[in-house]
Amino acid sequence: MIHVYGTSHVSHQSIERIDEAIEKQDPEIVALELDPIRLQALKSGDQNGSEGGPIFIRLLRKFQNKVGSKTGLMPGQEMLYAYHKALGEGRDVVLIDQDIRITMQKLKAVRRKEKVKAGLSLVAGFLIPGGIDVSDIPEEKMIQQMSAQMKQSYPGLYSVLMDDRNAVMTDSLKQVQRENPDSDVVAFVGAAHRKHLEEELSEFDSQSTVEEFF
Repeated sequence: MIHVYGTSHVSHQSIERIDEAIEKQDPEIVALELDPIRLQALKSGDQNGSEGGPIFIRLLRKFQNKVGSKTGLMPGQEMLYAYHKALGEGRDVVLIDQDIRITMQKLKAVRRKEKVKAGLSLVAGFLIPGGIDVSDIPEEKMIQQMSAQMKQSYPGLYSVLMDDRNAVMTDSLKQVQRENPDSDVVAFVGAAHRKHLEEELSEFDSQSTVEEFF
């Protein structure tokens, strides 16, 4: 059985929910929204990766780091916490996200105009006070509204960062279940990916559940 939990990459609530989810489900396998390269970067403390990446990604990292500095939890730390907790308790860990190198390569193909527009929006996020309270994750309705807005405003980026990775993570979880039909699997993914996984996995396995934990 697959149990999917949506988390926030910069909220301390995610740490509490990870503890609660693992205690509740007692899974044999913990699946994470990571790939080997990103996991290694988190383990080594190099969260910024290559400075030679696309400027949009560098701006996104800076924005995430700014948010993380306010909440006290840097981006990806909840996934690293889940990784160490699972291994420390003798559980298997699987990484289900797309290789970051593939994601970066696909981003290069997105129209420059769209990336510039998105970059300017991120810069505005640095400069303009107010907005969403970053110490909490919006409710599901707000998450879906923001996702729909991103899809409308930045369709190329949405396709690469959301659609493609959703498909990879869904296929990865299905493969894990096929190879471990008698095991309980708990998966932790960003909250924006949760609904897609819910829909796809409910068709694949009627026993799968998706928890709205932030």
